[in-house]
Amino acid sequence: MGDGAAARAYHEATKHSWESVRRRAWFLDRDDQPRPFKVYDVDLPRVELPDPPPTGVPAVAAIGARATPGPAAPDLPALARLLRLGAGVRRTVRFPGGEEIHFRTYASAGALYPVEVYAACGELEGVDAGLYHFDPSGPALVRLRGGDPRGHLVGATAGEGAVARAPLTLAFTGIPWRTAWKYTERGYRHLFWDAGTMLANVLALAAASGLPARVVLGFDDGRVEALLGIDGRRELPLCLLALGEGPPVPPAEAPPAPLDLPVRPLSRRELVFEGIGAVHDAGRLRSLEVAGWRARWAGPPAGPAWLDAPPDPLEEVIARRGSARRFAPGAVPAGVLRAVLRLATAGIPTDLAPEGSMPIRPFLVANDVEGIEPGAYAFDGGELRLLRRGEFRAHAGFLCLEQPLGAEAAATHFLLADLDGILAALGDRGYRVAQLAGGIVAGRMYLAAYAHRVGATALTFYDDEVTRFFGQPAEGLACMLAVALGRSPRLERTR
Repeated sequence: MGDGAAARAYHEATKHSWESVRRRAWFLDRDDQPRPFKVYDVDLPRVELPDPPPTGVPAVAAIGARATPGPAAPDLPALARLLRLGAGVRRTVRFPGGEEIHFRTYASAGALYPVEVYAACGELEGVDAGLYHFDPSGPALVRLRGGDPRGHLVGATAGEGAVARAPLTLAFTGIPWRTAWKYTERGYRHLFWDAGTMLANVLALAAASGLPARVVLGFDDGRVEALLGIDGRRELPLCLLALGEGPPVPPAEAPPAPLDLPVRPLSRRELVFEGIGAVHDAGRLRSLEVAGWRARWAGPPAGPAWLDAPPDPLEEVIARRGSARRFAPGAVPAGVLRAVLRLATAGIPTDLAPEGSMPIRPFLVANDVEGIEPGAYAFDGGELRLLRRGEFRAHAGFLCLEQPLGAEAAATHFLLADLDGILAALGDRGYRVAQLAGGIVAGRMYLAAYAHRVGATALTFYDDEVTRFFGQPAEGLACMLAVALGRSPRLERTR
């Protein structure tokens, strides 16, 4: 585990600026676009995932919430709910010329979907113990290993209690080439943004299903790679999610048997970006380091959680969610804006802070919010704090890489973190923590906005210009992601 210097160097090298965007020379080879699904080139047992029954829990009661008492372990329908609604295909669009895009239930930059999900479970009702890969195109679980693999994850996480007690642990991995094909070295950030928006869904679904959940960031990378059968270069472990509560499993005494299953190539030519490999390697942990790393930082405390009024069920909101391509003129009520931010910044339960913490600090430009005057704001302690009055619509668009949506939005948000403080405490691996937290907050903002029938979209940004615009309150902070909110023509037509 490095001291944070490699992550800081990577972050600086992949910043966007007015000059860097115009200097960038990258040919987007459409004929070499990576496949959107991981396909094993061998016949493996499959468990088809049924259409799950709805929970009926309102979205606003599940976003950022802890589980209410429920079953200790998921059965097959509950597992299907987590995966199909959390990470599955929402709809498939066929374009003239034959191109297909399989839009998922979570937001992904460029609809490239670089994140894969694996399930390690003991014996569940309807699912045998084993290690599975989630195939969103099925949707199905593809069994990679028989027998209970959870002891290997217990060992990899230095006996993390939530993992030891979890009947089910999901492992999230990233395939750099899928996103670097378009975004080059900066695509490493996108792996965590996408994993975060997916986790926002799955955490809400777990809460609605009554399943305790904890995001696990401290683990031995090599041991997780060995269990999943990935190489740590073309596919990288990002995080784990422990789900449910049961008798603890002891750590495995021996390493897992080698898993070398043939996988269909992503494209005819796959490029490896050395900068991505370098920053990820700098953040690797070994088993003996995990417990000490975990004890170094508990994270900033989260604000209080609020419940809100819209009764729309979580499943309906996930199906409704999209990424807005335009916003309708008109204001968004200030109460809705506050509700979205309060839900999005509820504590994230992790192995670093089991009771939840929130390392993200939202700043925003309010362009058209009913009940507050236009200007630049910070969101602190559940409330909006005015930093500067004024009409900054054009500034918001410029900060979002000059994309019109940033200017058209009723409010444009910038999710900032104390990156230097996180790296000082957690070393290079802290970079994963900061970027993943940004993705989770963005994913929650999507869900909360669509629960209120407000449109949302995540945007990239000019890094240093963001902190410069917000001035002294943002000094020393780094932008993780931008999210624009506004009235949605599509949602208003379907009221």
